[in-house]
Amino acid sequence: MQKARIAFRYGYFGDTFRGSQVQPDVETVQGSFMHVFQKKLKWTNERMPMALSSRTDAGVHVRLNGGSIDLDEERWNAMGPDGFLRAVGHQIPTSISLFDAKRVDSDWSARISTGRTYRYRMECMEGWIEPELKAFTELCSLFEGQHDWSNFCRREPNRTTIRTVEFCRPWINSGRILGFEINATGFVWNQVRRIASAMLLVITNNIEITRIVEARDNPNIEIDLGLSEPDWLILWNVSWDVFDDFISEEPEISAPDRTSKRWQELARLQQKEILIRQFDIIQGRY
Repeated sequence: MQKARIAFRYGYFGDTFRGSQVQPDVETVQGSFMHVFQKKLKWTNERMPMALSSRTDAGVHVRLNGGSIDLDEERWNAMGPDGFLRAVGHQIPTSISLFDAKRVDSDWSARISTGRTYRYRMECMEGWIEPELKAFTELCSLFEGQHDWSNFCRREPNRTTIRTVEFCRPWINSGRILGFEINATGFVWNQVRRIASAMLLVITNNIEITRIVEARDNPNIEIDLGLSEPDWLILWNVSWDVFDDFISEEPEISAPDRTSKRWQELARLQQKEILIRQFDIIQGRY
């Protein structure tokens, strides 16, 4: 039977999953979708019916990611995008928000995007002191361009660590620096979290900025500048030619309330609020 490849976009709360990619005996985003496609809706018998765009670690929140599945063409023609969204949306966990779906060419790959943007909320890190905008902008710029990011990733055998970062710039809300946003067509494992850790070391005067340049420009000399928590990382956007980007205004985000001994727990809840507001905007407008 003729197949139709369906691309769809979604977001989710990262703290409710053990990562995005399917793993045995633990709940993941891909595993949740596969359970719906295979067991609940019985749309496919394939062992791995769903392809993911960007993989994320446990605890990393996602404003927007994407994937694809091949369905029987007759089934897709009968239900269309609205039927797909209703059927899948009613079955997936409430921690996942499904945004849209469309048929794409049979050779389309969710992995091949025109860009990925992450945001890291550094103001929630222990020890953060808001820097001057000019100095922080210059610090961010050190992570732009094509480099071998061996000292800013979890190294994997036989996999290149060369990537091109299109931009790295301050994330500003209501005149306050929250952290940074960074864009590339692809990242190496833990790259953004290691960049955040290195930036904090500079901001707190634990290393000189030259140490970052040394680590960046000498990938064959192992220099470990730490790994920050996943809690403050958001996969903000993935772009493809077949979809228009979701452009949304960002509501005001209040500063972490450090008067509480458990201020970071409150900030973790606030991370979800940021996502909820984004999901409401996306689903309400598009």
